Amino acid sequence: MPELPEVESARALVEEHCLNAKVIGVEYGGESVGFDEKIFAGTDAKSFERALLGRTLAAAKRKGKHMWWEMGTGKSPTGGSRGGTAAAATTISPLFHLGMTGSMTVKGKGAMKYKAFEVDTTTWPPKFHKLIIHFDNGVALAYTDPRRFGRIRLVEGEVTASPPISELGFDPLLDMPDEASFVAQFCRRVAPIKAVLLDQTVAAGVGNWIADEVLYHSSLHPEQPARSLTHAQLCTMRAAMHMVISTACGVGADADRFPQDWLFHHRWGKVVGNKVGGKTISFITVGGRTTAYVPALQKMTAVTPSAAYVQAAVQKKTAVKPSGAGAAEAGAGAGAGVVVVKGARKRGAAVKEEAV
Repeated sequence: MPELPEVESARALVEEHCLNAKVIGVEYGGESVGFDEKIFAGTDAKSFERALLGRTLAAAKRKGKHMWWEMGTGKSPTGGSRGGTAAAATTISPLFHLGMTGSMTVKGKGAMKYKAFEVDTTTWPPKFHKLIIHFDNGVALAYTDPRRFGRIRLVEGEVTASPPISELGFDPLLDMPDEASFVAQFCRRVAPIKAVLLDQTVAAGVGNWIADEVLYHSSLHPEQPARSLTHAQLCTMRAAMHMVISTACGVGADADRFPQDWLFHHRWGKVVGNKVGGKTISFITVGGRTTAYVPALQKMTAVTPSAAYVQAAVQKKTAVKPSGAGAAEAGAGAGAGVVVVKGARKRGAAVKEEAV
């Protein structure tokens, strides 16, 4: 499944070849397929064409695993056809979620790269294409999706103000929180740290391989309850997350260029006996996902709430402390000095990774 680096590479590909170009043609699938209603969620062929035809691509944006295009009017205030301020007139934007196998391909220029399979760049239109967009600069861009789990929607108004984007957590590449804010987001969570990392309302764009890589470089066991991690451990995890994501994005998500000492190169296929750095890799299921880790390095520690968790819980209780009769009632019900944590997730429960 494409994670943050792969989707960022798609965004960069689109901007490199299509920025400020006008859409002059829209095609769907092959003759035997045509418009794929499963992929084009909540819209129809004519509506999608009307939203794009004659408009310029003013910007390609991304948050987490979602990408959208800001479409200009085709004319700038000064009368030019590709004005840089055209985004101000944007009212409808195409929003892409690549699902399991979605990809962007530019004719004659290249395509996204995946570890699990190769995107067709030898034929045109490419195999499994669902959409081809033609621009007035001569560029043709195709969206392909063999397994058809991707989704293309039209969003009216500000994309970031409505679901699914408005429901996402921080993007580690675009807006990594400072250490204090990062620790506060994780130290309150009861679930295993791997499951919390996969929660898109916490860290948008972190998927299965990134979560495993981050925990490996942090020497954290994937089943360790998030609230048991110390301030120092969470700061180490933050640094590892920044390193893994910035490194992967820096090489265009080309897995062949990832550092050779990464777990990434040895985790696929659940091969028994695989090693990284001379140490054996084991496989378990956490948060409903296959998880690769190195037991010799990633060991479970005490699972009692850490000082960071206790401090956060006390601060939360203090912030909502009732007054008057309500305070007396709360005191009688909870007992002096007791911190009541509601809505805790069941340990090991599956986490919904994303809204498709």
